[in-house]
Amino acid sequence: MAQPLVISSAHVRLYVNGTIYPVTQSVSLNLDTGEYAIYGINSPYLQELAGGGQVMVKGSATLVRTHNSGGIQGVNLRPLFSDIAASEYVSLRLEDRSTQETIWSIPKAKITSVNETAQAKGVYHISISWIGQILFWPLDLS
Repeated sequence: MAQPLVISSAHVRLYVNGTIYPVTQSVSLNLDTGEYAIYGINSPYLQELAGGGQVMVKGSATLVRTHNSGGIQGVNLRPLFSDIAASEYVSLRLEDRSTQETIWSIPKAKITSVNETAQAKGVYHISISWIGQILFWPLDLS
């Protein structure tokens, strides 16, 4: 059977610290490259784009809490309360499950916020946000 040309959301999986997170509903990634605008004297128009600014990698994911999983602590996304000051780095990787190609990888990230939502007659969702140190794309890893 031929593989589809377009990757659908159902064909990606999120790895947290090298382990597949059981149920991931959505993932977003934002890379700010640090480029900034340079304007001329008394000119309202942009003259040049310059690099050298600070690069920022941010993202978020909506996860589903499963029975007896330990939640985000079960996959070491957050430390235990007794070790809260440690707040270790986590690794995140998004993979195309059809081809096993890494879509992106962040070897060192920190979870910056967690929001858990339980709705009547709904699914228990965990939303996390992170900031990463370095973002690797597929060709960076080859």
